[in-house]
Amino acid sequence: MLFITGITGHSGKWLLKRLASEGYRGKIRCVMRERRETAPERYEIFEQCSLDIEFAVGSIEDEKFLTESMTGVHTVIHIAGITHSLKIVDAAIKNDVDWVILVHTTGRFSKYKSASEVYIKIEDEIVNHKVFSENGERILNCTILRPTMIYGSSGDRNMYRLIGYLKERKVFPLFGNGQNLMQPVHARDLGNAYYDVLINPEQTKNKSYNLSGKAPITYLSIIKDIRSYLGSNIIIIPLPISFSILAARVYNAMFKNAIITVEQVMRMQEDKAFTHEEATKDFGYDPLSFEAGIKEEVEEYLSGVRVDYSNMKY
Repeated sequence: MLFITGITGHSGKWLLKRLASEGYRGKIRCVMRERRETAPERYEIFEQCSLDIEFAVGSIEDEKFLTESMTGVHTVIHIAGITHSLKIVDAAIKNDVDWVILVHTTGRFSKYKSASEVYIKIEDEIVNHKVFSENGERILNCTILRPTMIYGSSGDRNMYRLIGYLKERKVFPLFGNGQNLMQPVHARDLGNAYYDVLINPEQTKNKSYNLSGKAPITYLSIIKDIRSYLGSNIIIIPLPISFSILAARVYNAMFKNAIITVEQVMRMQEDKAFTHEEATKDFGYDPLSFEAGIKEEVEEYLSGVRVDYSNMKY
């Protein structure tokens, strides 16, 4: 039995598509927050699916529900967020699950404490204390996957908003010089990676992998690529970082519900580039280039139709 959380999310849908296209034959139990009767739209992705799927309906914040719904499970793929990982692992241990695959984030490597402290604490607790018994014996196999910023369609919370801003506005204020490196990863590449990890247990058990885009790209290049694909004439105005920080401080002092903080401005100068060499070596991870992926997303935006690429025919 394969147990999956977050299957209806951005990258989870791509995992479902890959499982179906490969003809996966094992039983699958998917966690759903609502029943089909009250949220039929959430179940639409399963309608043409020939996989052997059953549903556990409840909240993953509910420890009792998690423990009961994980009965008989061999492997867990937890996509629904790092903040729930400790409960997932506890339920897995109670049910003698063999292997958990946890989708976390490269945010744990940020030099800013508020961005990384919680992630580090959760992972350290799992790796150092949860998967081993008191006498040091391993009681749970655990693999941690750390995506970078996820994009890929109207379902993402990152690039799609940026595309909209660059399309609708005439001026784009750039905090700093825009030379900080980023490495966004397409949701399709993540769904494929989850599957490839799953079918290569001898190589992937008890390891951790960064799942990044094909190559690092500067933030300024990202803006310029999107502008080019949009055919936009938006003017990019670089703002000195010292001025940007000062402006953010004034803005935060004036407005209680400020949409950007001083630390967020500072974090925008931080490089977020991570090698995926280990993933390539162990399970053939070969992600899409940002240029190709963002072009696809811009085309979707310009079409005016939100395309759920992962819900196409199996």
